[in-house]
Amino acid sequence: MVKMPGADGRLGPPRERLRTRVLPARLPHTIQLCIHCRDKPAGFWVSCTGAQTARRPWCLSCCEGLDRDRCDVIPFDS
Repeated sequence: MVKMPGADGRLGPPRERLRTRVLPARLPHTIQLCIHCRDKPAGFWVSCTGAQTARRPWCLSCCEGLDRDRCDVIPFDS
């Protein structure tokens, strides 16, 4: 089977059809949920003071009841 040249004189589909889609301007991102209430978006990392355990994501309303002497509360932006 022989391919016939297109309107531009090239074999195959026009170049416009061969272009791939460029990545969107904003990539999708996930929202971290509070590990305590599992309902609201988290905004703070909470861990025990002086502990070497992993930090956990908490929302502002759940952080209000924490004892600040026993817990380190760090905003995500830090």
